[in-house]
Order: sequence, then C-alpha cells, then structure tokens
Amino acid sequence: MKAAIRAEWAKLRTVRSTVLIPGIAVLLGLGVGLLDVSSIDWTTTDPATLDPVSESFAGFQFAELAFAALGVLAISSEYGTGLIDTTFLALPRRRIVYTAKIAVLTAFTLAICTASAFAAFFLGQAVLSGHHASVSLADPGVLRAVVCAAVYMTVVTLVGFAVGALIRHTAGAMTVMFGLVFLAWPVARAVEGISTLPSKLLLVNAAEALTTIRPITGPPAARVPSAGLAALTLAGYVVLFLTAAYWRFRDGRR
Repeated sequence: MKAAIRAEWAKLRTVRSTVLIPGIAVLLGLGVGLLDVSSIDWTTTDPATLDPVSESFAGFQFAELAFAALGVLAISSEYGTGLIDTTFLALPRRRIVYTAKIAVLTAFTLAICTASAFAAFFLGQAVLSGHHASVSLADPGVLRAVVCAAVYMTVVTLVGFAVGALIRHTAGAMTVMFGLVFLAWPVARAVEGISTLPSKLLLVNAAEALTTIRPITGPPAARVPSAGLAALTLAGYVVLFLTAAYWRFRDGRR
C-alpha cells in the first residue's frame, strides 16, 4: 500500500493540472467571496439577518467546479493517455491502486480546501467587522460551518473522481459533473410542487445547510435539508459513486 500511495502521490503532484486547477479554485473561492462580501449594500441589509459565514463562501460556488475537474482529471487523464495500463502492470492488485488513488486525492484536496475555507472565513470577517456583522470561530456553529465547507469541496472532488472512473472520458465526465452541481438544481425546482425531497438531496443544498449558522427563512427553507440529512446526503454521494466507480475500475478494458 505504501508503494502505491507513493506512486499515486508522484503522479498527482507532477501533473500540471494538479497545480493549475487548485490554484484557480483557490483564487475563485477567495476572490469572488471577498468581492461578494465587499459589495453588500448596507443601506438595505440588516446585519442581524445576514449569515456572515456563508457570505464568506460565496466564491466556493465557482471553485467547486474546478475541484470537480481536479477529481475527474485525477483518473480520466490516465485512461486518456493509456498510463493506466502501466499502472496496472506495475500494481496488478486494483483494489490497492483504487484505494491509494482515493487516499492521496482526499488528503491533497482536504488540505487545500481546509486552508482555503479558513482563509475565506477570515477575509470575510475582516470586511464584515467594519459593519459590526462579523463572528469568531468560538461562536456557536461557526467552526463546524468552516470545516464543513472544506469537507463539501472534498466530497465534490471525490464524486468527480468517481464519475471520471465510470465514464473514462474527461469531457463526458465534466459534463456529468456540471449537471450534478449546477443543472440538477432547476430540475429539482421544477418538481417541488410534487415533492421537495429532490431539492433536499442536491449537493448544493446540502452545502448550504452545513455552512450556514443562522436559520434559513422564507421559501428557500423548504428545499434546504436539516444538518443531519445534509451530512447523510454528502456521505451517500461519496459511498454510492465511489462504490459504482470501483466496480467499473475492476474492469480491465479501457
């Protein structure tokens, strides 16, 4: 296993996209979030109704697609170049290869996303403090929300990896991920007259439930799950997609 992890880490860190994509994601996450917080119209915004934590993560709506791409490319590029055959020749036990890939990608992504989440939080609070709307990590629910933001981005990356392993084609996998992250939302909204359950099972709504510290009010409250259901939803995505991807990964055909 150690040899497999070293090999996967060497592959991940030597691919140009591994550096480029997280860099873009961090810039989007921090930059857009800072712009969003800085552009709040305080003449019409009540600080008491503002969620200071989720506002800091506004840029993560764009960064998550970049991390989805990182997950896809972590596996689809090997199939595209044929390097996967060399990997299987060097390490025939595919369960070990698959586990090593997930372990390396998870550790790499979680480290970057955790640092980015805390950076986004502190930048947002620096702006909000000038309007007496900031919070600290010691306030109820704040640390949980920041950590969950990092976990959510990691989940999106792992789902991207699973989709890449299932489809084995970068463009096709990216299309599926774009649909899961963004296009599924209007589809779920279209059936809300029948049931709000599809909306509650969306990745983006699970993220909203876990990264806010104040109750969501108005019509959006009906489509946002409880924190418990949101956590189960994210875990369900990871288990379902990675299990299906492993079944596909065991298939020797490219």
